[in-house]
Amino acid sequence: MMFAIHDVGGMMRNNYRLAVAVLGTAFLAGCAQGPTRGYPYFKESLGIIRQTPPAVIRQPVVPEMLVQCRGHVLVPALGMAFVARGQENPASGQYLREENLTPPYRILPPRAIVTKEFSPARLNVELDDQRRIIGLYCG
Repeated sequence: MMFAIHDVGGMMRNNYRLAVAVLGTAFLAGCAQGPTRGYPYFKESLGIIRQTPPAVIRQPVVPEMLVQCRGHVLVPALGMAFVARGQENPASGQYLREENLTPPYRILPPRAIVTKEFSPARLNVELDDQRRIIGLYCG
């Protein structure tokens, strides 16, 4: 009689490796995330989708310290887009128009040179590169 000797252990190892490879590939493919058009931090520009980080507030803002320049009512505007006079409103999101500010105030764009003159009644509104409000202080 002739007996065929099969390496059952080797076949099981190969089947196990194949199963692990297939499941691992399926798992990794399921974890991959492509660009999501509905997510609010993505913008489409020239067919390229890039992520816009949320606004970073420059310093802790204490409403009680803004009463003398009427800035305490604007604390909820931190992180909102700022719309200068004559500019169009953004298509989506919250914004604050310059026309809604009561003088005296000063708009400080990013990297602006600030004079040392101090006026306790003046509200200073700091903006980031995306023209979002990141700071409020009197002076």
